[in-house]
Amino acid sequence: MKKGFNFLLIVCAALVAISCSKTKTYTDMLKAEKKAINRLIDEEGIEVLDDYPEDGVFKPNQFVKLDNDVYLNVIDSGNGQRAVLGQTQVLCRFIAKPLLGDTSSFNTLSESNTFPVEFTYGINQPKTSYYADFVGEGLASGLAYVGDSSYVKLIVPFKRFTQQTYFNTNGIPVYFKKVRYIFEK
Repeated sequence: MKKGFNFLLIVCAALVAISCSKTKTYTDMLKAEKKAINRLIDEEGIEVLDDYPEDGVFKPNQFVKLDNDVYLNVIDSGNGQRAVLGQTQVLCRFIAKPLLGDTSSFNTLSESNTFPVEFTYGINQPKTSYYADFVGEGLASGLAYVGDSSYVKLIVPFKRFTQQTYFNTNGIPVYFKKVRYIFEK
């Protein structure tokens, strides 16, 4: 009886040891994201506004936190032509920096040998594989406030990227230092 109990105890201990994983939990990813975004806000001297400015004009360090937890700063609101949900084809170029993990910047804005990210506003699925991991609700969030040929800055939480993409599955928020939206004609 005692041998059976000892064997069962060893098996249980082995199962506990094996089941411990180094994979981060969703809660761990949310905590790390919050810390990374707060660190960026402190380092960049960002002022978070409670409401979108009435005149639509942002100072360079002012961001409004949208209902989907994306932070938005409008640099240039564009030419006034607004995107139509589910219809407007958007070509997007940006300078982006992940806030956790490999923090190498991505630049499709000024590098002539890169392709723009293409998606349909509201569908927010990439039309090409180039930089597809960046596409999602977060990158498209600025389009509700600006038009064609506009420039914005965004801080996008990982949960606002398309599911099963690198940033979403690894819990990595991204700071878009500059985003340009161009509507395909």
